Amino acid sequence: MRISRLPLFFLTLLPIMLAGCNALTPSGDGGASAGSGWQACDAERPKVCTMIYDPVCARRSTGEVADYASPCNACADVTVTAWHPQTCEE
Repeated sequence: MRISRLPLFFLTLLPIMLAGCNALTPSGDGGASAGSGWQACDAERPKVCTMIYDPVCARRSTGEVADYASPCNACADVTVTAWHPQTCEE
């Protein structure tokens, strides 16, 4: 009895495709808790940011919050640990 290779191919491919759907969460979140909307800044800070205006609220290591023009601009400030979309007032 000959078994078709097509079902075997799809059974092998399915777990690989499903594994790609997993959300990756950073291990060190810089004080940002899951589900709170805060995004941690990467350890490597940006040196150049685009001029696209996409305002965010950023949390500094001192605990204060401040508005920045974009996530890139917020994380370029070494005192910023995390940010979330929208301004701090919203």
